[in-house]
Amino acid sequence: MAIHQVGNELPETVALCGSRPTDVKPGGKEKEDLTGRDRLVSNVLYSWGTYLVFIVAGFIMPRMIDRRLGQDLLGIWDFAWSLVSYFELIQTGIGSSVSRYVARCRAMGDAHGVNCIVSSATCLLGVGTLLVMGLTVLIAFLLPQLFGERLGESVIEAQWVVLFLGASLCARILLGAFNGVLTGCHCWALHNINTSVWHAMTVAWMVLALLLGGGLWMLAAIVFVGEVLAGVTRTILAYRICEHLRLRPSFVRWQTIADAFVFGGKTLLPSVSQILLNQATSILIVGYLGPAALALYMRPQSLIRHVTILTSRMATILTPTASALQSAANLEGIQELLLTSVRYSFYMAAPIVLVLIVFGGPVMQLWMGPHYADGLVPAILAAGFLMVMVQTPVRTILAGLNAHGRAGMGELVASVGSIVAAVLALGTLRWGLAGIALAITLPLALMNIVYLPVLIRRHIGLPVTEYFLSVAVKPAVHILPFAACLAGARVMFHARPLIGLISGGLAGTAMLAAIYWRYVLPNRIKIWVFGSPRKLMQLTGLSGAGEVTG
Repeated sequence: MAIHQVGNELPETVALCGSRPTDVKPGGKEKEDLTGRDRLVSNVLYSWGTYLVFIVAGFIMPRMIDRRLGQDLLGIWDFAWSLVSYFELIQTGIGSSVSRYVARCRAMGDAHGVNCIVSSATCLLGVGTLLVMGLTVLIAFLLPQLFGERLGESVIEAQWVVLFLGASLCARILLGAFNGVLTGCHCWALHNINTSVWHAMTVAWMVLALLLGGGLWMLAAIVFVGEVLAGVTRTILAYRICEHLRLRPSFVRWQTIADAFVFGGKTLLPSVSQILLNQATSILIVGYLGPAALALYMRPQSLIRHVTILTSRMATILTPTASALQSAANLEGIQELLLTSVRYSFYMAAPIVLVLIVFGGPVMQLWMGPHYADGLVPAILAAGFLMVMVQTPVRTILAGLNAHGRAGMGELVASVGSIVAAVLALGTLRWGLAGIALAITLPLALMNIVYLPVLIRRHIGLPVTEYFLSVAVKPAVHILPFAACLAGARVMFHARPLIGLISGGLAGTAMLAAIYWRYVLPNRIKIWVFGSPRKLMQLTGLSGAGEVTG
């Protein structure tokens, strides 16, 4: 992307785009950390904390739909989302390019470039919104011809659900560039708080609608209204954070659109892979086994998805930071960022995966009831997606370096292989849900174990052996006592798995918490926990002045 240097705009633009000072220059001027490294920990914590809303909603809504409307309609709800989720690819690619280029332009003092990328991206997303709305109407119109036999008498309601869900994605896509403004300014806290607050309100309205006897189409209409309100609020926040932000046709540049499109295209490859795989799997299950089987499959997959999103929320924050580090030619900083983030992904994902492997059946029974208490599918999905979750920061950091094309292509090839294997598992071998879970996860696991480390060595200069030793040895050792507690409880309470889940989980979590506090948590979090009283005293003038670390 062309860089337009506007020297006089740098101090003002930086001050208005959400950076916070890290030290003071001679003469009293504040120096800014435009890489966002000073806020990585707080941004991750905000991201995870606000995502709790989505986790709670993910547990509440499927159970309520299942109890109020039935398992078949729950499967139709999942199926409708699977049809329209393809359209979110448009925002994913362009929004990520806005985030990267906003961070890069700010780091280089290019205020004009920020307006160019936001205006150009919004123009591109506007065209995408019209395309998505047309495709949504087409899919809803063709639904009776394509799946009328499987959907039965619910086909009309399914059409309305598809229309409203597609319209909600149109609202998200149209205003998607303002996501990039907030994240490119490293204001992840505002971005996540806005998203989670509106999602919580949407879920509350959906629960009320179900209690009052509403159907699926009403739930989809509520999702649409909530998305519109969230997008409008996000736009207002972007203008408040970056006060000199301007959205004008005069800032639209064809070269900027081309650069954003190329970068977004490379970013799209992993998203295409995930959506293609997820939605193709849903269509295959509905086609071969019916909507009720899809509801059985989607519940453990949704648990894996929540863990994946938690790692993604940490990893996505790294893209603008890696871009800013690249602009300063700081290779050592990029290497440290990569190793630390992948290690923390391992620390976060592995315990949850172990619970699903050992106690997947009891977890599903506790959540959804005895009809969902199949432990084999959760165990296969959890084990198969472990390396996908752990390696998520690799892809986002490569995106920050604009070197993520090969990683995306590798994931796309693996996803196509998974779909082919799934067709064989269902259509030829008749393996059922466990077979499709194995077919889907195996190619992706191999790609993340074998191919991604090669890209790391090529682009960042870390040897494969050194990389694995740095990111895997310590987490494996620290998590081993937790695994032993789960396995011991499973053996001891074999006839009473729910008792085993509770006792093993409590004992293992206590040990894991002590180990994580001693060896894993960053010092900044420990200081924040124990330093709050001292900080409060300093801020209120009750103690002497001193440095406060947050």
